[in-house]
Amino acid sequence: MVVLGVNAMDLGAPKLGFSFLYFGPRLDPALFRWFDRLAFHGYGAAELPIVGAERAQVDAARKALAASGLQALAVGFAVPGANPLSADAAERRAAVAHLGKLAETAAALGSPMVAGPMHSAYGVWTEAPPNADERARCIDVLRQAGDHASKCGVTLALEPLNRFECYFLNTAADCASLVRDIGHPAVTGALDTHHAHIEEADLGAAIAAMGGALGHVQLSENHRGTPGAGQVDFGKVAAALRGIDYRGWLVVEAFSRMDPAFGSALRIWRALDRGPDDVLAAGARLLRHWL
Repeated sequence: MVVLGVNAMDLGAPKLGFSFLYFGPRLDPALFRWFDRLAFHGYGAAELPIVGAERAQVDAARKALAASGLQALAVGFAVPGANPLSADAAERRAAVAHLGKLAETAAALGSPMVAGPMHSAYGVWTEAPPNADERARCIDVLRQAGDHASKCGVTLALEPLNRFECYFLNTAADCASLVRDIGHPAVTGALDTHHAHIEEADLGAAIAAMGGALGHVQLSENHRGTPGAGQVDFGKVAAALRGIDYRGWLVVEAFSRMDPAFGSALRIWRALDRGPDDVLAAGARLLRHWL
């Protein structure tokens, strides 16, 4: 079994994390008991949702992670009313403030980054393709947010989503282009293999297209269930990541109905695994076999 202790990670071994979105969308201290199970299965980090997190929850999480020997990672997103794409200048200012708050929360948690769809408000649609004005507004907002994140010692990793969840940023190539046009050292790109499985013609080529613009990777199945039990070619993913000399975290992201409302929001209608330990073990196997 590969165990990702500090020494192993320093030697260049893959750095494996687990997303707590599996349990639900909130930072819940009742879930911190799972940190020891992550460590048992060989994970080095827990990726925790931080939108709406209170400081007491953040402090408790940081302490519990340290006790389990885990690194903190953070996941967040832009929200309605604080949309980086909005034509309303006041709403864009709210977007800068919201993303800045995410960076501050990540820093308090001990995370070096925040990953997620921070380029546009989740769930907001125009029923039209993205336009040049929206892109220009996004670039401006993310540059300002990048300035604040940099002061916090945090990087913002922008995640493209599939067409059924987002209209603004869907492909790896578009994400890389946006990141390069933002041109800020505290703003990078992310790739989620679930979304890429839907949007990309060639997953390996999509990863290669991101090159130096890829700062975070989430390993997720086409059905969002147990990793390795679906159609995503993780062998090709591993080869492509090696091809661009990717050195960042690899976060296993699966979803469930453990939080029924969140499961329904993500259109998860059935059990996709046999429980958290099953998913954790499958992610560790994936690491040993492919990565």
